[in-house]
Amino acid sequence: MLPSELLFSYKRGAQLYPRFLRHEQHVWADQVLSVIRAHQHRPRGELQCALRALEGDSPDYRIVRGFAHLALNDAEFSLATGELEPEALRRELFALAAARGAHSETQAREVLEIVAPRYQLEIETLREALYADLPENHLLAVLPDFTPDRLIDRYNLAQAQGSPYSAPSLRLTAHRNVPGEYRRLFQHLKFHGLMYAVEGHLDDGYQIYVDGPASLFKQTRKYGLQMAMFLPALLRISRWELEAILQRDGQELRYRLDSQSPLKSLKPAPPAFDSLLEETFARRWDKLGTAWQLEREVEIVDLKGTVFVPDFALRHLNGQIAHIEIMGFWHPDYLRRKLDKLRRAAMPNLIVAVSDRLNVGAEDFRDIPGPVIFFKGKLEPRQVLAVLEPGTL
Repeated sequence: MLPSELLFSYKRGAQLYPRFLRHEQHVWADQVLSVIRAHQHRPRGELQCALRALEGDSPDYRIVRGFAHLALNDAEFSLATGELEPEALRRELFALAAARGAHSETQAREVLEIVAPRYQLEIETLREALYADLPENHLLAVLPDFTPDRLIDRYNLAQAQGSPYSAPSLRLTAHRNVPGEYRRLFQHLKFHGLMYAVEGHLDDGYQIYVDGPASLFKQTRKYGLQMAMFLPALLRISRWELEAILQRDGQELRYRLDSQSPLKSLKPAPPAFDSLLEETFARRWDKLGTAWQLEREVEIVDLKGTVFVPDFALRHLNGQIAHIEIMGFWHPDYLRRKLDKLRRAAMPNLIVAVSDRLNVGAEDFRDIPGPVIFFKGKLEPRQVLAVLEPGTL
């Protein structure tokens, strides 16, 4: 995130847009990273002076600061004193100086000459160690893991995150996406602890209404931050739009972003499967050569406030469709939430495959309308195939 003074936006009528970098401004990313690299193992204060010098009198000085802010958030600083504790060292030297009545620079040096041999240090090294715990004296230990292009992407994303940070609500539209992308989107909404409602369906897309911090009984910085941190999850899906209503200087403005914005995900695409258990099952199914085609996450069931996405769909050449949900992860809360979703989804054509590691039995699934099968170790495709015999679903 960038502080408010480093955020840029512009208005067109009642519309508010983030101001992304122009191509000629990209050069600052490389220059900022070059300055940082040149100051590895040097004090933070020296680095900050060099970055201010880079700003000079350029009209892009706030862009330089923005790049530096984001890059240094990814860096690591450390003390240069090893096992020495500067605060304890100061107490020792100040007590000795007070006892000797030392007031002049010459007398202070005499105190340093007395103490330095105890720590096997040169006098000037000891003097530097006295205040090594001050932030400006911390040494740049680990360089930020950024290339210029990646830092540019991070900067543009931070600009996009800044405006909706305090929005009363967000409206997200996700449409014409791969079903698995929807599932990950809803997982991110839950991961960030956001309150939301869902409308729509797979064919036309989903409208997702996210409550912002202003909708709570008390605005919370933490909730607003989580809402901003959720934005990168949108970049993982193919087609999306985001809208928010903001209040600026007594004026109501509409803020909008969509999948055509020059924003890029900073993380690699997630794996195709959520677990090795699912991946193994899919690979073994493909080897069966049956009339049932296995497809990944193609059904989304709206449960009013959340969704249920079965792991797989099975589509027969005759048009029949079945779904599979594999339960192999054990955690009491996971079991409670999963069983609740299965009951609310009420899908008679859903096969629930349950690992014996879960310590549950048929009684726990008595009100689940579809077939339930139990397996040991790996889920055998032929167990599922047996349930799919004509007339069984």
